Amino acid sequence: MDRKLNALFLFIAVVVFITAANTAQQWNILLGVLLAGVFSLAAFALGGLSLDGMFSAIVVGMFAYGLGGWKLAVVLLLFFISSVTVSDRSKWRAENISQNVRRGGLQVWANGFWLVVFLISATVFNAPAFLVGALAVIATATADTWATELGSRTPDSTYLITTFKQVKPGTDGGVSMKGTTAALIAAVMISGVSVYVFSFHYSVFILIFAAAVLGCLIDSYLGALFQQNKRSVTLPIINGEITFSNNLVNTISTGIGGLLAITLKLFFA
Repeated sequence: MDRKLNALFLFIAVVVFITAANTAQQWNILLGVLLAGVFSLAAFALGGLSLDGMFSAIVVGMFAYGLGGWKLAVVLLLFFISSVTVSDRSKWRAENISQNVRRGGLQVWANGFWLVVFLISATVFNAPAFLVGALAVIATATADTWATELGSRTPDSTYLITTFKQVKPGTDGGVSMKGTTAALIAAVMISGVSVYVFSFHYSVFILIFAAAVLGCLIDSYLGALFQQNKRSVTLPIINGEITFSNNLVNTISTGIGGLLAITLKLFFA
């Protein structure tokens, strides 16, 4: 699936490149490919990304710099570097969590899909609200990653968000004081940096922060509701079942975080 997404968005990138209104944007896209390639290759060499993850990161990074410029690239790099820094799965994660440190292509797209969609929308419609939505996606992904990685290191006091029953650290849908605090700090960090580099009004900080926290909570709720109980959903039209994997839950939560920020931006900021 990640390879199909790579092919689809590479095609879209070519279309955007050809139809770009000015050569500056075309150069940004080309430079985005170069910079994303360098950082993704370094992440692969250091064990942070798998081969598929590297190619997916190049595509996402190309859009981040090509359409969002260096400012959005800085925010995205802050997410990636901080996430790698707080990750220590081999030592801390629970037994039911994968011990593989390398992030695959689907994991990259789970956090980057809505980022790319909102950046394309911001370019096509020339609407700043979609840029705010893209930043909220990054903030949501960072908050969730920090909550998961740091919260999993809590030896006890982890509770299922739906029932508040005590569970093992790292359990899908589990929340803890340490994990929640980490999520809040991450949301503040990304929101603050975003407002600073883009010179937004302080109200944008509040809505990105609120969207990130809500998106993170929704991620935990969906994890408890579906992943913890191994539940699936049957689609009425095609009569097919959808299994809620961690990647799907991340995609939904980051999308909700971004859409909430867009809505708040349109009506209140």
